[in-house]
Amino acid sequence: MSIEPGAIERGGVAGRERYVALDAIRGAAALAVLFYHLRNLKPDGITQPDGAEGAMFASGYLAVDLFFVMSGFVIAHAYGHRLGPALPPGRFLALRFVRLQPVMAIGVLIGFGFALVQRLAGLPDAPGLFAIATSLPFNLAMLPNLLLPCSLFLFNAPAWSLFFELAANAGYGVLFARARPIALRVCAGTCMGGLVGLVIVGWQIGDIDHGVDLIHWPVALVRIGFSFPLGVLLYHARDRWARHIPRLPVWLLLAACVAALAPSPQGMWRGLYDIGFATVLSPLLVMLGAVARPGSRSLAAASWLGLISYPLYALHAPIKHIVEAAVPLGFAGLYWTATVAALIAAHVVATRVDEPARALLGRLLDRLIQSPPAAATTRRGAQP
Repeated sequence: MSIEPGAIERGGVAGRERYVALDAIRGAAALAVLFYHLRNLKPDGITQPDGAEGAMFASGYLAVDLFFVMSGFVIAHAYGHRLGPALPPGRFLALRFVRLQPVMAIGVLIGFGFALVQRLAGLPDAPGLFAIATSLPFNLAMLPNLLLPCSLFLFNAPAWSLFFELAANAGYGVLFARARPIALRVCAGTCMGGLVGLVIVGWQIGDIDHGVDLIHWPVALVRIGFSFPLGVLLYHARDRWARHIPRLPVWLLLAACVAALAPSPQGMWRGLYDIGFATVLSPLLVMLGAVARPGSRSLAAASWLGLISYPLYALHAPIKHIVEAAVPLGFAGLYWTATVAALIAAHVVATRVDEPARALLGRLLDRLIQSPPAAATTRRGAQP
C-alpha cells in the first residue's frame, strides 16, 4: 500500500479539475473563524473589547458547516471515481489522514508547549499534568481524549471538526467502496436526518455553535450528518444545477462569504439564522464557488487564500493563546498582533512545511503497513 502523500493537491487530485474559487472561499471562511475566536481575547485576563473588533464575525463558527459541505463536494470529486478495489476504504482513510494530520499536529504541538510552560510556571489557569500527558498522544492522532470530556482537544480546540470530518470520510469510503449502488440513497437519508436534527438544535438551544465537548457531540453529529452528505449529493447532481448557476466574480463570492459570517442576530433570530446559513447559504456558496472561475488578476489572491486556509484554521487557536498571554497590549493590539502572527504562521507552514511533512508521514505509514507482511513472508521462506 502506498500512501501517495502528493495525491491530494489542495482540493483535488492531480489531473482533475481544481476548484480555485472554492479554495478562496475556504480561505475567507478560515479568516472569519480566526476573527470569531479573537472576539474573546482577554487582556490581563479580563474580556474587555475596546473597539469594533469585539463585535466582528459573531457568526464565524458557521464556517465549520461550510467546510463540511465543501469537504463532501471535494471528496466526491477527488475520490468518488477511485474508491473500490483500486482504492479500498483503509487506503483512502490513510490518504485523508496524511493530508490533514501534519498541519494539525503542528497546532497541537504549539498548544502542548504553551500548556506545559503554563503548568511549569504555576499559572492559575494551566491544565494539569495528567491532562497534558494524556491529551498529547490522542490529539496528535487527531483523536479526542475521552478522559477529559470537557477538553477533548486540549491543545487545539478547532481539531474537533477535523475529527468529525475524518469520521465522515471513513463512512464515505466504506459506503462508496462497498455499497455504491445504494450510496447516494444513504447520503440522502443521512442528510435528511441531519436536517431534522439541525432544526431541533437551532430551535431548542438557540444556536448550533457546539461540538467541541463530549456533551455536545449530538450537535456535532447533526452538523456533519447534514452538511457532509449534502456536499456529496451536490457533486453528484452538478450536471443538473451547474448550468443554471451564474458565474459570479470571485471577489463578489468572497465578499458574500464574509458578509454571511459577520452578522450578530439576537434571540430567536440567532437560531433561525444558523439554520438558514447551514441549509441555504452554505450550499449556495459551494454551488456558486464550483462554477466560478477567477480571472487573471484575482487568480493569485484566490490561490493564496486556498493555500493558507487549512493551516490558518489549524494553527490560529494556540497562536491566539500565546499572544494573549505574552503580549502586553490592549484588546485592539492583541487582536491585530494575533491576526498577523496567525497569517504569517499559516503562510510559512503552507509553503515550507506541509508537503515535506506529508511526504514523511506517508513514508512512515508505508513502512508500518508493509512491514508485517514482509516479516511474514520472510518467516514462510525460511521454512523447509
